[in-house]
Order: sequence, then C-alpha cells, then structure tokens
Amino acid sequence: MEKLNDDEQKKLQRILGELSSHQSTAEALHQHLSLLAASLSELSMTLEVIKTVKGLKPGTDILVPMGSDSFVTAKLATTEKVITGLGADVAAERSSEDALTVLEARRTELEQALNRAREELGKLEERMEALRPEAELILEKAKKE
Repeated sequence: MEKLNDDEQKKLQRILGELSSHQSTAEALHQHLSLLAASLSELSMTLEVIKTVKGLKPGTDILVPMGSDSFVTAKLATTEKVITGLGADVAAERSSEDALTVLEARRTELEQALNRAREELGKLEERMEALRPEAELILEKAKKE
C-alpha cells in the first residue's frame, strides 16, 4: 500500500471533516424542513376551518377537539370573530377576514422559508457530491501498491 504524502493526508482530512460537517448540517436542515412542513400543513388546515366556519350560522353545533381523538359539542356564538396567536403565548380577537389575511401572510412566509431551506439543502448536497470523488481518489491512491 502506497503511503500518502503530508499534503494528501491533510487534504483527505480536510475533505472528510468538511463532509462530516455538511452531513450534520444536512440532518439539521432535514429536521427544520419537517417542522416547517408540519407548520405549513397545520396553518393550511386552520385557514380551511376559518373559511368553513365563516359560512356557518351562529348557534350551529360543532365538535371541538380536546386531544386524543376526543371532542366536545359546542355551539358557535359567532362566526365573525376568531382568536389568533400573536406569538409569545399572546392571542388577540380578530374578524374572520383579518384572521384569514394574517394567516395567509404567515403561510406565504412559511412557504418561502421552506423553499429557502430546500435550496440550501440542495446546494449542500451538491457540495457533498463534489467532495466525495476527491476523497475517493485519494483513498484509491492509498490502496495501490
């Protein structure tokens, strides 16, 4: 087996370190993408519920989820007002139309963040694919006698 010179060893170590770092970043981006996709899905469902409730009459019986596939029956007091989160565990009452406008803007922001994260992941994966052949060439040289 041929021994690698110092420059080749350093280059191989640099490439392997960079690949390892990129792999960790890619895993974090995959988790981030999953969270963004889940948030986007929840937000889309919320928008659909608000649109549906807007079309109902006050006093309509509805099922309100309590968790664990359990529900309680309730009557709609109004279909014109919705309580939406502002962040930091603070919520405010808004008209249904205002809530839709705000939530649509949030959805747009989430979609943009999701697209940016996908692009970043794509670039990272391209960089990793470009580094692998370099490492493989150096390793092949080390295997030769």
